[in-house]
Amino acid sequence: MKDVKAALQGQVESLVRELVPEGRRAGQIWSAKNPCRADRRAGSFVVWLRGEAAGAWKDYATGEGGDLIDLVCLANGLDRKEALAWAEDRLGWRKLSADERRSLTREVRKRQSETREDDEHRRHVRIDRARRWYASARPIAGTLGEAYFAWRGVPLDSIKHRHDFCRFLPSQEWWFGAEYEDGRKVRPGPRFPAIVSKMVNAHGWLQALHFTFLAPDGRGKAPVPDAGKAKLMWPETAGAAIWLTRGRGNRKPKTMIEQGLSAPAVVGEGIEDGLSSALANPDERHMAAGSLPNLLHMPDYPWVNGWIVLKDNDWGKPQAQALFDRAAARLGATGKPVIPVSSLAGKDFNEQLQE
Repeated sequence: MKDVKAALQGQVESLVRELVPEGRRAGQIWSAKNPCRADRRAGSFVVWLRGEAAGAWKDYATGEGGDLIDLVCLANGLDRKEALAWAEDRLGWRKLSADERRSLTREVRKRQSETREDDEHRRHVRIDRARRWYASARPIAGTLGEAYFAWRGVPLDSIKHRHDFCRFLPSQEWWFGAEYEDGRKVRPGPRFPAIVSKMVNAHGWLQALHFTFLAPDGRGKAPVPDAGKAKLMWPETAGAAIWLTRGRGNRKPKTMIEQGLSAPAVVGEGIEDGLSSALANPDERHMAAGSLPNLLHMPDYPWVNGWIVLKDNDWGKPQAQALFDRAAARLGATGKPVIPVSSLAGKDFNEQLQE
């Protein structure tokens, strides 16, 4: 099956356009509606178009995902055995002689090895670019970004023991609005001021960036067509989070590890929600996953001995609630206690703070 999938990846873009027609290219991904559920708009369902993971898909609304063969299953209503037969017919493999098939398999494996090496190189290049991008941004103090947090009711200078987690970009392309032809950007997206927050892994190393695109006056998020896309993350978010506050003792995670200390951590989906909790609970350590799906990939930090998980009141959104339950169960699988908490009013703790 691995060889068939690798061969199918050679025609991934045309295949994805066929299997998931209601979408568009956005950089190296295909952004679309889920072909198998009542999806209101494109954006939460994505398919990767490049690299070793080409054809892999994820539905960020449900947390479900899979590889290229799973995409064939999803779009055509097949099981994996049937999807494999479908792929072999599409590739014409059943008509090949044994010698022709061996020759093609060698070519596919060689290309796959080269792709793997290219992926690893690109991964390092992208993370290095993210680190330089963050370093090039302005300190948040005195900027529109600082004004935005104050407008949301969480002025940064009121947050005790805060990590230096964010900076400011006065003009940043909203790249989700760019236009592409044949994989090449032909028109950039609109530009907005943006808060850029660093997402770090279990060792504290910057691994990704979280962008909050702002309205020109800082009073709200940028007026983009899909409000959910006013926040974007890049490049590698799995296993990374935004560390917001250090809590009681004001100790950095590295110091806690060196001293053999541990403490509970409060984690939420969004930065504003995490800061709202930190404002009310300054002794606790806070972090933000950046998105609900990324809660599924939170690292098992050695300095964390339990989780308090901020849960949005997603009334009428069973998919979001199911995704939260999966994330909480995964955190609980580490053997550490998990306590979900919800605000008493509004969608989340930030809305409650502002009421």
